[in-house]
Amino acid sequence: MTLPFTKNQTFRRVYYFFPLQLLLLHLRNNQLLLLFWVLLIAFVCRWIGVKYGVPYLLLDPEYLGTVNYWSYFILGFSCGGFIMAYHLSSYIANSFRFHFLATLSRPFYKYCVNNSFVPMAFIIIYLWQIIGFQYENEMLSGKEIFMNSLGFVVGVTLFILTSLSYFFTANKDISHLFGISVDDKGELKTKIAKPIRIMLKKNMTWRNPKNKKIEPDEWEVETYLVNPIKLALARDCDHYDRSMLRGVFQQNHLTGALFVVIALVSFFVIGIFREYPIFQIPAGACIFLILTMLLMVAGAIQAWLRKWSVTFFIALILLINFLAEKDLFNHENKAYGLNYKKEKATFSFQRLETFSNNKENYENDFSQTISILDKWRKKNTAIIKDKKIIKKPKLIILSCSGGGQRSSAWTFYSMQHIDSIMQGELLKHTQLIVGSSGGMLGSAYLRELMLRKQTDSAINIYSNEYYENICRDVLNPIASSLIMNDMFIRFQNFNDGNNTYTKDRGYAFEKQLHENTGQLMNKRLRDYTAFEKEAIIPMMFLTPTIINDGRLLYISSQPISYMSSKQTGKFISNPTLPDGIEFSRFFKVQAADSLWFSSALRMNCTFPYIAPVVSLPSEPAIEIMDAGFRDNYGMSIAIKYLFTFRNWISTNTSGVIIIQTRDSYRKLTMENKSNNSLLNVISNPVGNIYSNMFNMQDFNHDQLIQYAGSWFDGPIDVIDLQLKSHDVKNISMSWHLTSKEKIRIRESVKLPENQQAIAKLKELLK
Repeated sequence: MTLPFTKNQTFRRVYYFFPLQLLLLHLRNNQLLLLFWVLLIAFVCRWIGVKYGVPYLLLDPEYLGTVNYWSYFILGFSCGGFIMAYHLSSYIANSFRFHFLATLSRPFYKYCVNNSFVPMAFIIIYLWQIIGFQYENEMLSGKEIFMNSLGFVVGVTLFILTSLSYFFTANKDISHLFGISVDDKGELKTKIAKPIRIMLKKNMTWRNPKNKKIEPDEWEVETYLVNPIKLALARDCDHYDRSMLRGVFQQNHLTGALFVVIALVSFFVIGIFREYPIFQIPAGACIFLILTMLLMVAGAIQAWLRKWSVTFFIALILLINFLAEKDLFNHENKAYGLNYKKEKATFSFQRLETFSNNKENYENDFSQTISILDKWRKKNTAIIKDKKIIKKPKLIILSCSGGGQRSSAWTFYSMQHIDSIMQGELLKHTQLIVGSSGGMLGSAYLRELMLRKQTDSAINIYSNEYYENICRDVLNPIASSLIMNDMFIRFQNFNDGNNTYTKDRGYAFEKQLHENTGQLMNKRLRDYTAFEKEAIIPMMFLTPTIINDGRLLYISSQPISYMSSKQTGKFISNPTLPDGIEFSRFFKVQAADSLWFSSALRMNCTFPYIAPVVSLPSEPAIEIMDAGFRDNYGMSIAIKYLFTFRNWISTNTSGVIIIQTRDSYRKLTMENKSNNSLLNVISNPVGNIYSNMFNMQDFNHDQLIQYAGSWFDGPIDVIDLQLKSHDVKNISMSWHLTSKEKIRIRESVKLPENQQAIAKLKELLK
């Protein structure tokens, strides 16, 4: 590209500097190549994806359960692959525009050197972010930070050097293809043989670069880098025949095919053997690997189709959408333990009405739960013999908020800490656990430890070991499975009895959860039936949301039809719709009691994209997602339970305590959203509703509790335990916690407001 506005030689040599011209060319013609880099920079700088924990995959890579030199080395090695894919895609798309390259020895190497501005900028930014992240969030020593950073640099360097050694032997310049001997600057070194001379133009003298003719698709270059530290002048190549120059580039393009094949083979090999620990590479490396494949494909399409590439991509998207409508890419995730081979349950309004109006089920389940409450009362009633006074116990309901691993860790630790200082009275008085997502996962783990302790005195449920277990990473295997398996063909299955299920990121989630918690919760739903029935452990209601119609799915090891039954006053006439489905009866034929408990927990925290939507064996298929979309704290479920057993509770207890473990503070002030930019004007109506969804749930819950005063004869105390630190927003709602975040969660118990809440709780339980 020639600009005739100046004849200043210095300016020309700066402006027509090959690296600068390549950057301008990418900005004009190859925005897609740069988009990949922009996306990666946005991730590592934590501008996007923070809520889902994506930056952690790139900044804190985990390999074989550890973040160390080797995990960063693997990450760097995969990053090197992406860098070489960028160079190769750029070379295929643009090398024909720079004819002087064909006259140089090792043209691809020199192209890479001059095309390294963007990759080098990314590596510098990446290393800066890695160092800052390790220092601020992982609190590593200088030596550890240096070794991890070194691992990344060595990995990048090793892949690039290995790749270039291949291209040194595979790529040919004009001297190798046509027997023309040139030096590093493109100068003819030996006399040209007569047969070869025919292929050259008659005028074989160098011409003044200021007067040379530039073809429409050719970009002018006057200076270039021979290597990273050596500069050279680009010579005129008009004396070469254009077809001969094109032959050099076409031959070099073909050698890149092997690079693509190696990337594809690596991708599928890792996917096939990902069950073996050695192949469970960091998810960040998987991100680089998938981007490498996409970059090569996008670059090839753009190089081959050129101006038609945009049309091709649009047509490709429409084709994929059409095939998706034909269920070609539809891979159902199943709830493990359920039988999908038997006749599917009918999901219809008529069947829901039948269940919700079944008085016999209601009365039987009501009586059984009253029996559980009686056993709970007997265990918690204190008798003061001297004064012959029977002290009625307080009934505790634990309400756990969602919020990924931060909620899981906060719920577990806050309950563990309070129970320890209250000498076991907290968990002993807890009769019901409700909530969503991570909070329920943490409380389920603590409940299991409570159960194990009763038969194994060696278990200390207050040990810090269990807190560290619940904080262990789950995000890496989920992301690896998503990238290496779920996005393409899911070709691995596993058996559970006579049932066969596909291994996907849902399976990866449950498998990692069991590994993190020492297989303690590797049970089925029915395994908790007897223990809940005898009031040895609290009852637990898992209530994921049904996507089809917004109803709740009530999952419990006990029959609880009263939760999904219609309850109206005798003077009220209202055509009430059933708002929930009792899982155990609805899917009884499909072996509901054989459901893996981890699958029930996963359904309760199925956040879109992170975990796959679960399809249950019904017709039409019931699809399940996170409980938090209906009730993030489970308060409406708790109030409905209290209403159902209000007479027994008011008679046999001294009141109810609802403990809310919240992963964030209640919003007491209105946020200033006065930014009236066009983007905000467009996005605010929907964005504000979503961002205030949990605030609206809080308002509804407060009203429900206030209304409870009209039908419950007894005190109801709500205790809030709120997770907060000065940087609480940095604790992402993902399945990964940094070392600093783990400390923040533990220290949140010491906050004045939480200490006041604990003091009030101790006073209520005196």
